[in-house]
Amino acid sequence: MKKDIIKEFIKISIDSWSDELNNSFTRNLFKSIAHWNIFLLIAENTFFSKNYSFEKLCRLINPSVASRATIQRILSELIDLKFIEKKINVSDSRVKYFYLTDEGINLFSQYVENEMKTFKSLRDVL
Repeated sequence: MKKDIIKEFIKISIDSWSDELNNSFTRNLFKSIAHWNIFLLIAENTFFSKNYSFEKLCRLINPSVASRATIQRILSELIDLKFIEKKINVSDSRVKYFYLTDEGINLFSQYVENEMKTFKSLRDVL
């Protein structure tokens, strides 16, 4: 039984590669582990109001995953793609927080829904 689940997981994961590579959003989301970590933390900030600034993101992401310069570059990429935006802290204009844009929320929501469907099919194998 366990082997069947592993085989199904591998099959589903490999089958989804071409879809993910042809989709601009997921292609950028999975460009590196750092991209995924940064995007997920910004999604957490958006949905849970964590107030993640650049400095906070740098503390949360292990330096072996991404340097400060890499985090800054990825944030700039995601802003240019209009997946995220930065907003100035009203009490301290030197601090900027990062959030998903409406487009980023929409694309991430679609991604999560697709993942839930995928993993539901795995649960059906159980």
